[in-house]
Amino acid sequence: MGENDLKAKVKDWLEKEGIFKEEVENEKAEFHFLVQFPKGSRYISEVIKPRDRDYIIVGSSIQLADEHYKALHSMPKAEKEALLWQWRFDLLFRDAEFRMVPSAQELKGLEFTRSIYEEEVTRSTLIGALREIFKCKLYIIWRVAQLMGRGESEGQIYR
Repeated sequence: MGENDLKAKVKDWLEKEGIFKEEVENEKAEFHFLVQFPKGSRYISEVIKPRDRDYIIVGSSIQLADEHYKALHSMPKAEKEALLWQWRFDLLFRDAEFRMVPSAQELKGLEFTRSIYEEEVTRSTLIGALREIFKCKLYIIWRVAQLMGRGESEGQIYR
């Protein structure tokens, strides 16, 4: 599939789902789309086709709000490490890759990505990847809400 064909197909699928937000200029990418997933939510993901690569990347990140950052980093060291190891073990079994930013020791957020090779790109695999990324974000939101002892709606957990 040619680059323009893939770009047009992916954009068309995203528009048909009602989740396409905008195209971003990116000199390192054949295309770079911002997506609102789930539809109508405030969550933003990205769909990127890097130049000279045979895959697209579906990704998103989540940043801890200041109060949650402070709460996490004020935990006793052993308790904080146990919590972060639990997150790592749980996320290991998801179909997305993750990275703690900037590091587990100074965690401010997490990035989630899933690559789909060109020969596997279908509407179903694309939406499935967006759904997987969202589930990873939701896991962190819910775990932080649990840590703070309240529901998601009582405070902004992410930026």
